[in-house]
Amino acid sequence: KMNIEALSRAELLTLLSILEGELEAQDVVIHALRAQQRDAFIQGRYGQYDLSDPFLALQRDSESEERQNMLSCSPVHLQGRAVGPNPLAVLKLVMAHCKRMQERMMGQLAAAENRHTKMIAELEQEKRRSAQVSAHCDDFTSLLEKERDKLLQQVG
Repeated sequence: KMNIEALSRAELLTLLSILEGELEAQDVVIHALRAQQRDAFIQGRYGQYDLSDPFLALQRDSESEERQNMLSCSPVHLQGRAVGPNPLAVLKLVMAHCKRMQERMMGQLAAAENRHTKMIAELEQEKRRSAQVSAHCDDFTSLLEKERDKLLQQVG
């Protein structure tokens, strides 16, 4: 066990530089492992293709288009190459799902607009009824006031 308090400034700086080097080495190892993991993911996803070569990318797209009807979404080995879900097929599924959701939302929006229109019509009808009741009450009040004035004249 090392007594850190007893170390000189030069020894502390040396120890600090060693620890700093160890941290940098850890960072390098972490980056290397992440790169390997990314490469393994790409390899598993796209098979034995060189992703930097445009010709091979076109070839891959052509082959995946040919296999589109033959493959299910589960990984299958074909000609010794690992083939994952076809990205184009997945995109088409996502687009179809989005289209269904858009149609569903349009239906819900139309239903909400219908409910809104009905509610406005009901409110307008209630407003008219309220105005009629108010007018009827005003007429009745004026009739009662006239009757009161008439009775006051008869009494007085």
